[in-house]
Amino acid sequence: MANDPEYDLGNTRNSVHFVCFDCRVCFKQPNSSNWDSTLPERPFPCPECREQMHAMGRHFKAPPRRDKRQWLKVELLYHYGERFVAGNSDLGRSCATLSDTVTYLTGPYRSLSEVRQVLHAIRGRKAIRANSNPTRE
Repeated sequence: MANDPEYDLGNTRNSVHFVCFDCRVCFKQPNSSNWDSTLPERPFPCPECREQMHAMGRHFKAPPRRDKRQWLKVELLYHYGERFVAGNSDLGRSCATLSDTVTYLTGPYRSLSEVRQVLHAIRGRKAIRANSNPTRE
């Protein structure tokens, strides 16, 4: 164990969770540290659709693939810059449901109508993609 590079703190890298919102999949990518500034940002393609995946942070826990509303919630949070980089993030409690998430994102700098408009645009994009590729459900 002492000679195992995985346990050598000098070589340890935090693996960040990356998601594909269209395929509703999540993977940890090795050497994708969110705290080591010496590692370059690089895109990771989705193994299913080959589109670029999105970094969510190392404390992200993906919802079940079949739970479309939770994935919609996660994509809405991503759109507004929320990432799961701290283990003590309050997002799990503040954003338990999609309506809680809309309320959470509404505040002095963005209106309820703006958040709903973005949510509507995300839903519309998903409907277009689902109609163009019916095998992905």
